[in-house]
Amino acid sequence: MEDMVPEGYPIEKHRVNTDDGWVLNMYRIPHGKYRNNKPGPRPVVLLHHGITLSSACWTLLNANESSAYILADAGFDVWMANTRGNTFSRGNYKHSYRDPEYWYHSMDEYALIDLPAQVNTALAVTGAPKLAVVGHSQGGSLAYAMLAAMPEMNEKVSVVAHLGPVVFLDFLRAPFLKAFSETRNDLFFYNWLGELLPHRYLAPYVHTCRDYAWSELCMSALNTAFFGPSMFITPDDNPIIFQTWPASVSGRNMAHWSQMLTDSQLRFQRFDHGTNCSSRNQQFGETCNQQRYGSLQPPEYDLSQITAPQYLFEAGLDMMATNEDITEQKRRLNPSAFAGATIYEKYGHMDFVWDRNARHAVDLVDLLYRYAPQ
Repeated sequence: MEDMVPEGYPIEKHRVNTDDGWVLNMYRIPHGKYRNNKPGPRPVVLLHHGITLSSACWTLLNANESSAYILADAGFDVWMANTRGNTFSRGNYKHSYRDPEYWYHSMDEYALIDLPAQVNTALAVTGAPKLAVVGHSQGGSLAYAMLAAMPEMNEKVSVVAHLGPVVFLDFLRAPFLKAFSETRNDLFFYNWLGELLPHRYLAPYVHTCRDYAWSELCMSALNTAFFGPSMFITPDDNPIIFQTWPASVSGRNMAHWSQMLTDSQLRFQRFDHGTNCSSRNQQFGETCNQQRYGSLQPPEYDLSQITAPQYLFEAGLDMMATNEDITEQKRRLNPSAFAGATIYEKYGHMDFVWDRNARHAVDLVDLLYRYAPQ
C-alpha cells in the first residue's frame, strides 16, 4: 500500500488485533498534500472497500482522482479498512492461510468483529468523538450489519455514505453472479472453506489484461459478468486496476451471499448453518442454527434499528446494487435515519472507485462536512 501513495501524502499503517486472533492492517492519510496539509485535528472518515477489493481501491489513481486523496485535501483525516484475509490483512495468530480454518469467516465476522475494531482504533488514535463511514458495495453492507446488530456503534458514527450499496440480492442483474448463485453454489462454498480469487496465483493471468491488446476485452468481460457497464472506466485504466485486483475472497463469504440470494425470502441475515445438528456436520466447532442462534432461521440484520444517518449514492447502470435493491433498503430504514439519496444516471457500480473524474466527489465531501462533529 505504502508504495502506491504519491509523494507528499503522509501514509501510516495501523495494526488492529481482533479478539479472535486476526491482525488487520488499516492505512491512514492524516492530512492532505495540496490543501489542508498541516497536521491537526480534523473530521475523521473511514473508507471501506467492496468484495474482491482492498484499501488500494481508494488510492490507485492520481491525487485529484482517488477518493482518499480528494478527501485528505478537502480536510479529512482519512482511514482505510481491510477485511480479514485480503491482500493487506493476512495476519492470524492461530492459523496459516493454507489451513481451511483460516478462511472460516464471512460478512458476519467482517461486520461484527473487524469493523467495530477498526472504528474503535481510528477513534482512539485521533481522539475524535465520531467518524463518518464511506462504504462501497459490500463495505456499505457491513456498516448496515454492524449498526443494526450493535446499537452502541451508532453513537460512534456521524453518517454512513453508501456507494452502490448491495443488500438484497434477489434483485441482482449481474448475469454471471446470478447464474452462479442460482446453481446453489452456496453448498459448494459451504464445503470449500478456502480462498477464492487469490491475487498471488491469478496475477500472471490478470496481468495479461494490462496489455493494450487485451485490455478492452478484459474490461468488457469484467463489467458484463460482475459490475455492469461503465462509461468512464477505460481500457487505459487496466494497468493500474489490475495491479491489485482481485484481493482474495473467502469462500465462506461467497456462500453467505449466495444463501441470501437463493432462499427467496428477501432477508438480510446472518450465516445459515442449517438445521442438522448432527456432530458429523459440525465443521471446525460450528453448530446448527438452533444451537448458534436459538432459532431455525438465522437472525436478520434489521435495518429499522439503525439510528445513525444513512445516505445512499446510486448508480443508474449498476447491475449489482440495482434500483430495486436500493428502494427496498430505503423502505426498511427508519425514516429518522434515512438522510437522503442521489442517483448518478450514467454511473456503473465501479465508477464510485475507479472513475478518474470522480463525479460524485463534490457531493460526498459536502455530505461528510454536513454531518461532521462540531
